[in-house]
Amino acid sequence: MIQIMVILGGLLLIVARYKKKARSGKRRSSTKNNSPDSLIPGRSLWWIIGPVAALGVWSTVMSPHPALALQGLIMLATYLGFFYLVVVSVRTRETQRALVWVVAGTAVFLCVVGLLKRFDILVFTWWDYAPELRKNHGATRLSGVYVNANHMAGFLEMAIPLVLGMFLTRLRSVELRIGMVCLALFLIVCQALTLSRGGWTATAVSLVFMVTVLLLKKGFAHKRLVATLLGTVVVTALIVMASTPVVDRITTLTQGEIEESLTGRLTYWAGTRAMIKDNLVAGTGPGTFATAFPPYQVPGLTVLPRYAHSDFLQFPAETGILAIAVMVWLSYWFFRIGFTRLKSRSRQTQGITLGTMGAVVAILVHSYSDGNLQIPANALLFTALVAAGLRSFSLPRS
Repeated sequence: MIQIMVILGGLLLIVARYKKKARSGKRRSSTKNNSPDSLIPGRSLWWIIGPVAALGVWSTVMSPHPALALQGLIMLATYLGFFYLVVVSVRTRETQRALVWVVAGTAVFLCVVGLLKRFDILVFTWWDYAPELRKNHGATRLSGVYVNANHMAGFLEMAIPLVLGMFLTRLRSVELRIGMVCLALFLIVCQALTLSRGGWTATAVSLVFMVTVLLLKKGFAHKRLVATLLGTVVVTALIVMASTPVVDRITTLTQGEIEESLTGRLTYWAGTRAMIKDNLVAGTGPGTFATAFPPYQVPGLTVLPRYAHSDFLQFPAETGILAIAVMVWLSYWFFRIGFTRLKSRSRQTQGITLGTMGAVVAILVHSYSDGNLQIPANALLFTALVAAGLRSFSLPRS
């Protein structure tokens, strides 16, 4: 379904561009990357697309599970295609703002559905996963339309920095400022109610990152506002986290069932490290972890995992040791350009850049102990935010 949507999106984009050219009656070269209507992304973006595509092809060719690896490669191509669509579509200030509001609106929708399920007000049968789960996660945790509340937290931890980035760097009316503060606090409260320890940590680190960047930024005139907002967030978080379910969730770090404790995570990671060691050069192939992992299952666990519960381990396990170099390179490239573009005179460019950088920081922190980037919805959001952040670096005013 995702592949079909990306293909249709590409076709619609091409048709729209050619119709626009026909109406304008002007001939423009499609090879000019700096043209507003060019369908070819800038040369620098190929430094992101190229290594990822090459790594996926290499791992698929060398995979001991070729059929599954081919499916994983198709999914990887889908993400790269979506990245391309966002890069060539989000070109104006209006489309940038539209993307922010789409992400924020989706986050609010997920939170509302989660709250309705959490408090048993209205449970949609097509999003009720209780029969398939060993226990009813929705009874105490906010999960929205997700099966796992940790993945709901992964979405929110990327949406919150984007909303705050736009709020902190653009001047607006008092009413709109109050509305955006309420929106941000609502999302943060819902993040707390997911009871995701990784989500809490990732959100906190991303907010500290954003505040630090703004306080150290020369010429930023709203440092008092940032400090006040940070204090409000801290107080709200402390109030929410003082509730009994949150305290109970914190104790499961070392207590409770082994699959949900720190011991369970360490056990999964030990098996994944052994899997990496045996498939060091090219991994087992994209999307093959669930099939390749059983021989490496460490005694003590009763459930075979579908994911490694760490993106930093699962990517090298599936695509080989070169995945580490690719991840380091992409992170360096993104943040290097990002810090440069924070000096832009456009407040919106600053906001988009800061928000996407905060979102990437959050997902990187959470990826240490979870597999959010293995979930298509979260992987697509991550892809869109990275693409929008990179594209915002050189946008002309519409």
